[in-house]
Amino acid sequence: MKRLADQLKQALDALAYADAGEPIGRRAKYAALNPGREDDTAPPEAAPGRKLIALGVGASLPAEVMTYVSGACRRMQADLLLISEDADRVRTLLAPYLDDLRGIQCQTEELPGASRRSVVNVLRQRSSILFAVTGSADDPVHALLRGRRGLFEAKTPVPVVMVGKEPVKSKTKASGMPRLATR
Repeated sequence: MKRLADQLKQALDALAYADAGEPIGRRAKYAALNPGREDDTAPPEAAPGRKLIALGVGASLPAEVMTYVSGACRRMQADLLLISEDADRVRTLLAPYLDDLRGIQCQTEELPGASRRSVVNVLRQRSSILFAVTGSADDPVHALLRGRRGLFEAKTPVPVVMVGKEPVKSKTKASGMPRLATR
């Protein structure tokens, strides 16, 4: 345990270096505030947990979907979670977009025989997912937009964004007019 005089000296040194701020650098601050250590390297900083945007990947990956997703990842400083039935197909479909995805970490979640329930389970297991994106009718995330929800299949844990030329439409009971689906 440090003596009180040593603790006061360290606190005063910290106040003296507080005005230096960013120009001094992390290692120099650490070395100045912790004299007497054999190694002058600072402990590694923990990487902040980045958020994820989930993308359903089917047989194709439209360019407009990738443009939307890469822009959203950059704006929100998020990484990309690719949900697909076949991880090898994801690699081949992503090849033309690697330049757009530079700086964005991509993770793949393979769901063989993907069902609505398995997609919901993946989204629930990862609390860092901001929202899910679907762009084609055959991707696993698209199952979250279709059909009636059963008793045990409650709302999805994250919002689902449909990217495409035609929005998903459903009929309202009262007016019979089509409206945009909001699930």
